[in-house]
Amino acid sequence: MLEILTSSRREAGPKMCDQLSRRAMLRIGALAPLGLSLPALFASERQAGAAAGNAGASFGKAKRCLLIFMWGGPAHQDLWDMKPLAPDNVRGEFKPVPTNVPGIQISELLPHVGQQMDKIALVRSVTHSDNNHSTGAHWMLTGHKHRLSAENFGASPIDMPHLGSVISKLLPTEAAMPSFVGLPERIGTTAGFLTPGQFAGVLGNKYDPFTIDQHPDEPNFKIDMLAQREGLDPVRVAARKTLLETFNAGASGLEVSTRVRPMQEYYQKAADLVTSSRARDAFNLSAESDKERDRYGRGTFGQSILLARRMLEAGVRLVTVYWHRDKPGVDTTWDTHAQNFKQLKERLVPQTDQPVATLLADLKDRGLLDDTLVVWSSEFGRTPKVNGVAGRDHWGACNTIWLAGGGVPGGQVYGSSDKQAAFPADNPVGPADVTATIFHLLGIQPHTLIHDREGRPHTVSHGYPLDVVLSGDSKPKAT
Repeated sequence: MLEILTSSRREAGPKMCDQLSRRAMLRIGALAPLGLSLPALFASERQAGAAAGNAGASFGKAKRCLLIFMWGGPAHQDLWDMKPLAPDNVRGEFKPVPTNVPGIQISELLPHVGQQMDKIALVRSVTHSDNNHSTGAHWMLTGHKHRLSAENFGASPIDMPHLGSVISKLLPTEAAMPSFVGLPERIGTTAGFLTPGQFAGVLGNKYDPFTIDQHPDEPNFKIDMLAQREGLDPVRVAARKTLLETFNAGASGLEVSTRVRPMQEYYQKAADLVTSSRARDAFNLSAESDKERDRYGRGTFGQSILLARRMLEAGVRLVTVYWHRDKPGVDTTWDTHAQNFKQLKERLVPQTDQPVATLLADLKDRGLLDDTLVVWSSEFGRTPKVNGVAGRDHWGACNTIWLAGGGVPGGQVYGSSDKQAAFPADNPVGPADVTATIFHLLGIQPHTLIHDREGRPHTVSHGYPLDVVLSGDSKPKAT
C-alpha cells in the first residue's frame, strides 16, 4: 500500500496539487477505517525514503557478477520456499531445515548452501505471466517481456539484449578480457532452437557473449579460440594482429556498412584475446589443483562454477553459467514434469549444493564477496500441485531467486508466497525489478537509455531496484 506514495512509481492519470493521483487519494480514504491516517502514510513514506537512501550506498558496489541460470525451472517450493503445512499433493516429499541464520529454513536437500545463508538474500515473490521456457527465459535474462509467448523458435536480432550485453556496452572491460562470457553451452529446447535472450539482440553481435560451448569437466577441455595453433608462434600472431589493426585504421575513413564495422570490432577483440596471456591463464582450468577441483565437484556444473570464478577474478565483468544438458537433445535440465522428487534428490541437487556453497565460501575467504554479485535465477518456478506422474509443471506466477555479495546484505528473506507457493502474498517482484537491481549494484542507472543498431533508444530496465533488500531491512526478526 505504501507504493501509492512513492515518487518513482506514481500512477498515471490526473494529479492533484500534492502530486497524488485521484485513485491514490481514494485508496487513502479507503484505508482510514482501518486506522491508517494520512499523516501515518506520510510517515511511512519518509521511512521508505530513508531505506532507499541506505540502499543508495550500494550503487556500483559490485565490480563483477556471476549469474547462475538454472535452465528448466527448479521447483522453488522443494528448495527455497517450503510449505510443510500444505496438503500432501502440494508440499512434496522434503522437509525444511534450519540454516545458519535463525528464522530462515530451506530444503533438507541443500545442507551446504544452508550453512552459507548468512551471505544470501532470498526473494520469494518473483512473478511473471509466461510459462514457456523460451520466452520465459528471455524475460528473466533481459528484464523485458518477449513480443511472443511461445516455445520452439530461435533467438533473433530483434530480441532484447541479455543484461550481460548491456553491461558489455556500458561497462566494457579492457581489450585483453571479454566483458561477458556464457558457459558451458548455449541453452535451447530439446527441438534444437536456441533460446532468445542469451545474446545481444538489438544491440548487434558486437555485444554477444564470448561463448564456451564445451563442458569443462571433459578430459580434453580447451577453448579452441585461445589454443595455440601449430605453426603460429607468438611473433606471427602479433604480426597478424598488427595487419588487422592497419586494415581497420585504413577503413575508418571509408564508408563502412553497419554490418561490416561490428565484424571488424569482433575480429579485433578476438585477436586481442588470442594474444593475451592473461586471458589464456584465466580460462586454463588445469591450473587449479586436483584438491580445488574436487571441492567444487567434478561434474559439469561444479567445474563451470570454478571456471567462472577464475574468469571473474581475471577481469570479466559478467559470467552466466547455464544449467547443461548431459546429452544434446536429451532433457536433463530442471524441467521435472515427471519424477520431480526423485530427480531433485538423486540427480540435480547433488550436482548443485556443494559447488554453490564452495563458491560463496571461497569468495568470502578471498576477499571478493563484497564486490562480486552472485545471482541464482531461472525462467520460472513449478506448479503448486504435484501432477499424476509425481512431477511439477511450468509456473511463472511465483518463483524464488536469490542474490549474494556485491553490496547485498545476506541473511534476508524478501517477499513471500501464499500457503501453496502459488502466488506472491506480498511484495511481488517482476523480472525488470531483478535486472534493475543487478544494474544498480554494477553502477548502471536502471532507466539508462541505450541505442540499438538502427539508433533507436531502449531503456535498459523498466523496473526498480529492491531497496529494502539492498538496505538489509528484510532480515528475520529476532525471537
